[in-house]
Amino acid sequence: MPGRSLLFVYNADHETLPMKNDMIRAVIPGKEACKLLALTFSPVGMKKEWRRFTQSLGIPVRFLARDEFGAEFRTVQTTFPAAFLQDGKDLFIFLSTEEINRCREIEDLMSLVQQRLIESSGRQE
Repeated sequence: MPGRSLLFVYNADHETLPMKNDMIRAVIPGKEACKLLALTFSPVGMKKEWRRFTQSLGIPVRFLARDEFGAEFRTVQTTFPAAFLQDGKDLFIFLSTEEINRCREIEDLMSLVQQRLIESSGRQE
């Protein structure tokens, strides 16, 4: 899939996102819980199964905080967390906030991502 990439956008600003070896404060329920962070991070960082999964998709994957997304895509109005398929300069919703929030386990999220990639590659051919 040349020229295409996935963007996962957290419902958190970059200064509140966990850094490497940082205890996960964004996963702990607070004023703004992010289901995407809760599913994909543990207290020691990004879950290995999620990292391996995203690296095996055959498409580049980026992770952004909502403020980073807003700075890069100023005209896009959306709710977070969300995932987008970027094709050149075009941006398409890949997973909505509601779809991510319905996932109970990381396996649910991985299955949904795989399903959408199959659907989107079928439309490209």
